[in-house]
Amino acid sequence: MKPTLEVPVDSIAGAIMAAPFADRLELCDDLSSEGWTPKMHLVREARAETKTSLVVMIRPHLQGSITAMTVAGFTATPRVVDASIREIELAAAAGAHSVAIGLLTSDGFVDMDACGKLAALARGAGLDVAFLRTFDLLTDRTRGMRDISALEMKRVVTAGVLGWDASVATLEQRIAVLADDARNAENFATAGKSAVEIIPGGGVRSTNAREFMQVSPHLHSSCRRGGVINRDELEELKIQMTLATASPMN
Repeated sequence: MKPTLEVPVDSIAGAIMAAPFADRLELCDDLSSEGWTPKMHLVREARAETKTSLVVMIRPHLQGSITAMTVAGFTATPRVVDASIREIELAAAAGAHSVAIGLLTSDGFVDMDACGKLAALARGAGLDVAFLRTFDLLTDRTRGMRDISALEMKRVVTAGVLGWDASVATLEQRIAVLADDARNAENFATAGKSAVEIIPGGGVRSTNAREFMQVSPHLHSSCRRGGVINRDELEELKIQMTLATASPMN
């Protein structure tokens, strides 16, 4: 399976820097707060200036939005769903290739009604649909994989931890969880459909990429050094991904 690199960016300068190395750009606003739905001028500019596949994060930044990376911050409400619908429509019109969604119920499960509605809308507009790293906030990862498989998600970004702080688990522990996710994705794959792609994220760097690629050829990395996207990190990460593909680790 061909390895892929997804890089989140919140500026056209970042998109242009990452594009030669990335298979996908996840476009968002304000990465320092983990990202919100991007302004549509960024989507249009990225479409005009790069040839890379564009994923638009759908996370409406509404007045009174909860900024904490918790279940409450991603719970589906009528206002959030309505805003997400508008943003998906705008993203499609602006030239996106895919959207990433991740609305939850208040008790920490995938909101099947809300996500199903948004996924159907996106696919109707010709967009692929992925699940956000809100997967790590779920009460039950196995049920979560069953749910996003039933929704026929293309892929899911996950750090392989419970919660948003990836530092609570060792690299080995995270890889073990990601391996379980990959097995569940295969088990729950809808008949005739490919399994949900597991995209390790959350602290993925050139220094640990080969370890993460033991469980998935797909990676999600901000490729930042000193808090800003860095060309050297982009280059080194791609080198490590190529080496891992050429000589897989045991």
